[in-house]
Amino acid sequence: MKKFLAIALSLVLLLALTACGSGKDAQPSAGGGTGSSGASGDQGAQLAFPEKDITLIVPFDAGGGNDIYGRIIAKIAMENGYFNGKNVIVENQPGGGGAIGQAYVANTAAPDGYTLLTFTASGISNPILKDVPFTVDDFKTIICANADPAVLVARADAPFDDVAGLLEYAKSNTLIANDSGFGTSSHVRTLDWTSKLEEAAGVKINYDCIHVDSGSVQISELMGGHADLTCLTAGECADAILEGNIKGIAIMADERFEGLPDVPTFKELGYEGFIDGADRAISCSSNVPDDVYNYLVDEFTRLCSSEEFINAMKEANLTPACRSAAEYQDFIDMKTDLFMRLKDYLQAGE
Repeated sequence: MKKFLAIALSLVLLLALTACGSGKDAQPSAGGGTGSSGASGDQGAQLAFPEKDITLIVPFDAGGGNDIYGRIIAKIAMENGYFNGKNVIVENQPGGGGAIGQAYVANTAAPDGYTLLTFTASGISNPILKDVPFTVDDFKTIICANADPAVLVARADAPFDDVAGLLEYAKSNTLIANDSGFGTSSHVRTLDWTSKLEEAAGVKINYDCIHVDSGSVQISELMGGHADLTCLTAGECADAILEGNIKGIAIMADERFEGLPDVPTFKELGYEGFIDGADRAISCSSNVPDDVYNYLVDEFTRLCSSEEFINAMKEANLTPACRSAAEYQDFIDMKTDLFMRLKDYLQAGE
């Protein structure tokens, strides 16, 4: 967690110092950004796009996973001359569980490709569960740049160290789980994994949920002994696990997370279907013209497949990705199905 926050602070300071610099002075590294050359650069010149800096809306507070990976993208773009040397400026618009920033991109900002969005599962759940002025169809995915697996974690002194121990403990004890708010992706993830594990193991898991404000508070609650377990993305909890402040139980992915090599996956423990996490995309308004959209796809694909981006993401304990809109649609479909199944319960409130 300390590494995660330190990287967030350094990125914020670096971008603050350099955002006012001239984009045209940025030079591409060898094999890196396009600058004013290459296929994307030629297309950009024909389009006269971009002619100014691009704004990336993060619909959450600074310091979280969405903010970190957005600022990594902005830093790599600036240092390597992507987007014809124009800057990517990160702007936080928190509120409404992401709905404020999402509505701004969908309805307020001009659909010209200069205003983009860090898109998460909240962009899927908000239109299903809340009265918001947009639907998921109001956005077009440019690229999925971060596929961060979810990790089931417990307090360091929990009387179990693995899934088998958790199930044995749950037979005669009520667990205290926490999440980042009622109806959030974090809460839904808890509802999902507990029901799946009950079905797979044939064991009733009695638990109460505590709703807090963020991933950092979830970890603090575990460390303080106020909760037994929770689910967090790998980037949020890797440092705390490695430092012994909490312990990893199992990862919701097909393969182990590189930054947590000792934490097994549910799959290798014999539990199928436990695949979840924060697949974070870069999106734009669905009304952005096709030629501009295609330019953005090409340029973000180049950036997100670069060595600089991959290394920076790993340093932040975030899983780099370079998935197409078609590939990301599987995530949208999966989350849509999950939120629709839980819609009545979640809309009924606590």
